[in-house]
Amino acid sequence: MSESRTTLEAEVFRLERKRDELIRRNTDLERQNHRMELKLEHAEVQVRDLTQARKDRKHLPTIFFITPTKSRPEQKADLTRLGQTLVHVPNLFWIIVEDADELSPLPRALLKRLNFVSSYHIAARTPEKMRMNASDPNWKLPRGVVQRNAALQYLRTNHRGLNKKSVVYFGDDDNVYDWRLFDEMRKIDKVGVWPVGIVGGLIVETPIVALNGSVVGFNANWKPERLFPIDMAAFAVNLSLIIQHPEAKFSFDVPRGYQESHFLTNLGLTRRDLEPKADFCSKVYVWHTRTENSKLTRLDRRRIEEMALNDLEKDAVNEVDNDISNE
Repeated sequence: MSESRTTLEAEVFRLERKRDELIRRNTDLERQNHRMELKLEHAEVQVRDLTQARKDRKHLPTIFFITPTKSRPEQKADLTRLGQTLVHVPNLFWIIVEDADELSPLPRALLKRLNFVSSYHIAARTPEKMRMNASDPNWKLPRGVVQRNAALQYLRTNHRGLNKKSVVYFGDDDNVYDWRLFDEMRKIDKVGVWPVGIVGGLIVETPIVALNGSVVGFNANWKPERLFPIDMAAFAVNLSLIIQHPEAKFSFDVPRGYQESHFLTNLGLTRRDLEPKADFCSKVYVWHTRTENSKLTRLDRRRIEEMALNDLEKDAVNEVDNDISNE
């Protein structure tokens, strides 16, 4: 009798432990289920927000980002850095204009790899007498004149009926851009201006803004007598102005450093039209960094020109996509 009671008590104890274990497991499952419900709810919110964001993006003004570029050892690095910035900017149309007789595989392959749907890639070669050699100083001749004008002609021909808030910006391939700059551009009515870091011999070159929000001057050290003493990276203009003023172009016939003033003046703009952006020119969202020319031997430069490189060297300075190159 005693043994039967002991056996029964042991069985009861075992069942109680099993019950407690099942209760614990059930509690864990309820917790996991609750966490999954929270994750699902969070995912649904994200999907809803992303869907709404996509709908909202369709109504954002388009930014036409014009980039002159030319073949050089640093080109691939510069375009890769720039492309990986721009691909995250909604409603941005990237116009790459090569200083060449025909398109090269590098920009085309980059656009394909980044899945850059909104883009246009063209070639427009600078006349031989206006071309600079690698050893020429930056001030000798203006750069990007033919390429920017080719992009402007493309816009005037193909994008006349877009959102009246759409803007045009000239973005060099070796500058650095903060995403916040593009949000500022979409607020432009006629012409927006902002500070640029590391340019003109200054830490920051900037418009000077009065308490009433108007631009009353500039802090430029170099040729401050210019009507618009600003860098190419310091402004964007409404697309409608480009369409309305077909004569507004860049030129080889203006003094050094006057490209910006020449272009903005031909758009019929005055200083009164300037709209200070980037928190009334109190923030820096773009830097005129410029890529330093690579220190390569004459032999290596000739090897690059002739593409007499091994596979790894080719990958460093060029990019050949077989599907594109065979088109």
